Amino acid sequence: MLKQRVITAVLLLPLVACLLFLPDLLTFSAILVPIFGILAWEWSRLLQTNAAIQSAFIVLVLAAIGGLFYQLNLQNFFSDTSLPLLWYDVYPFKLLAVALLVWIVASILVLLYPKLSNVLFRGPWLRAVFGIVILAAAWLAIVVIRSLLIQVDHNLGAWMLLLMLLIIWGADVGAYFAGKSLGKTKLAPVVSPNKTWEGAIGGLVLAVIVGVTVASLLSLNLDWLKFSVFVVIMVILSVFGDLFESMLKRQADIKDSSNILPGHGGLLDRLDSTLSVAPFFVAGVLWLELLG
Repeated sequence: MLKQRVITAVLLLPLVACLLFLPDLLTFSAILVPIFGILAWEWSRLLQTNAAIQSAFIVLVLAAIGGLFYQLNLQNFFSDTSLPLLWYDVYPFKLLAVALLVWIVASILVLLYPKLSNVLFRGPWLRAVFGIVILAAAWLAIVVIRSLLIQVDHNLGAWMLLLMLLIIWGADVGAYFAGKSLGKTKLAPVVSPNKTWEGAIGGLVLAVIVGVTVASLLSLNLDWLKFSVFVVIMVILSVFGDLFESMLKRQADIKDSSNILPGHGGLLDRLDSTLSVAPFFVAGVLWLELLG
């Protein structure tokens, strides 16, 4: 299994690099739409409902993303490189704030599972609302990160996205190996029995090392203490993103969201942490004053 996971990851890395750095902002944003369509299809399998409602859910997710795309294009987000740096005062930024609240609620549901499971899993509707907000907001957050200071440096946003992904991947890799070698104390046995505190700590340590190293290589003007705190928060959020999807899969009685990535399961299984981290990463950019 590990060998298959490594092979798939090695094959996907060049594609990820090309997606981040080669297209212009409009093309990049458009390419993300079918990717999020796949994520919506995989999320629909977690709703435990019929095909008609699943299809309606996918359409609603794509409609929400399409609406955001239209609003951004209407305000020349993709074409006017002279736009002010305070993009969060100009564009449909409120959805990201809503997503932050949704992820806080999702984290509480994970912590209290299965005590409040009857609330979340009473029909597919609440899970569908969570999915629409989370997926649409993640698309918007990723597009916003890619646009950071694009009028100053076309690739800065791509590097920032890569930094975010490397923090998430560092946490994942560190947790895997630390958990395998040292793991004894269960982190969330009801939701995900394989996760341990030792693994979580190992992931946190590696993520901080990776984040600080990459940020140093990018010569970012940062308060390194604040940045280290920021990385720790991102790792905690990545864990909750993973656990929330694990909770949905456990309730739906499925192991993987799909089987399109050999050794990894589905796109949702690989990007669950990215969905939770991306909106907070945008907030972190403001907190770290990278735009100032």
